[in-house]
This record gives sequence, structure tokens and C-alpha cells, in this order.
Amino acid sequence: ERKVFLRGLSDHFHFGQLHGEILRIFGAVDGSRKNVDCLMKTKQNVLVYPGGGHEVLKPSNVPRYTLMWKERLGFARMAIKHGYPIVPCCSVGTEDMMDTIIDIPVGFLRKDLQIPIISPILRLQKVYFWFGEPIPTDQYKGDYMNDEFAREVRDKVKTAVESGIQELKEKQENDPNRFLFDHAANCANGSMKMILDFCGKAINKQSLHEQHTDDQLRSEKKD
Repeated sequence: ERKVFLRGLSDHFHFGQLHGEILRIFGAVDGSRKNVDCLMKTKQNVLVYPGGGHEVLKPSNVPRYTLMWKERLGFARMAIKHGYPIVPCCSVGTEDMMDTIIDIPVGFLRKDLQIPIISPILRLQKVYFWFGEPIPTDQYKGDYMNDEFAREVRDKVKTAVESGIQELKEKQENDPNRFLFDHAANCANGSMKMILDFCGKAINKQSLHEQHTDDQLRSEKKD
């Protein structure tokens, strides 16, 4: 609606594979600092997941929606360098659809990385999105090599995202239409109620019309 085109930063690993070209078609960019510099110098909107591949391929022993940012400061440094405001965002729902059967270590691809094998049975449900207030960085005057500034920005963003996740989880918990089949059943019940209400009103209207007609006939007979 706002006509904002996001350039998503993707893991270097993807661009050495066949599907890398498909990602490029959809606007994804290899998430190197050099590329981020180029994007920000031209004032493009950048989408970044600081947790990277480890967070996407979250192992089963890590609680759902846990942020796995470690001590990464790259996104904060780049935002400070170019004076970019950061809009914290998150979603809840996707991780609840899947159950991990087993985690397969793939340390030969990247240190400590595991690939979760998920159950083929998915619990289809809503995915909720949250966007927070922009977090400014221009007050740091471009001093992106200052570790204290970078940590401050990272921690502000992380706190905001975690708050958003908690807000969405509460909304999810109280949503009667969270699951696909519940939503379909509630829609069907709502439609049926509307039909019954309409039919009831139509029958009542017909009854009133017939009673009025009978009253008129009785009145004419008396006359």
C-alpha cells in the first residue's frame, strides 16, 4: 500500500546455488557489507534478519521465536553509518505450524549449523505480523565503529522485536480463528446464522402479511 520495495539481505550460501538467481529476481541481495553500503547510499529500503541461517534453521532444543542474534552488530553498524532508522518487525505463526522430527548436523557447511527435518503434518494456522516504531540512528553521527553505540542500537531493536513477539503470541492465544479449520467452521456457522436469521425474518414478514390480509377480509365482511 505504501509502495515500498524491500531489498532482502540473504545468506551468502544461497548465491552459490541454483536457486540464487530466483532470489535475485525477487530482489534479494547477498548480505555483504559492501552490498549494504551500495543499497544505503542509494537510499533503498533494506530487510535484514540478524539471526541469519542459524535462526531460520532453528534446532528443536531452542524455544520457538527465540532470537539467535549472538553478538552480531553488523546491521547496527550499517544503520549508524548511513543514519538509517530501523523499523523493528516480527511475525508469529509459522514456527507453530511445524514439529521437528530430528536435527541433522551440517557442520561441514557452517560451524554449529543444523538442519531440522520437520513432520509432513502441518498445523495450518494464521501468521500474525507486527511493526514497531522506527528507532533512529542519526544521533550517533555516523560513528559506526563505536562498539558501545552499535550494541545500544542492537539491544534497542532486539528488545522491541521481543516485545512485538510477546504481543503477537498473546493475540494468537486469544484468537478463536487461529487455526484454519476453526476459522472455516466459524465462518460456516456465521453464514448459517445469517441464513437462518434471514429466513426467520422472511417467515415473520410473511406471517404478518397474511395476518394483515385476514384482518382486511374480516373487516370487509363486517361492512
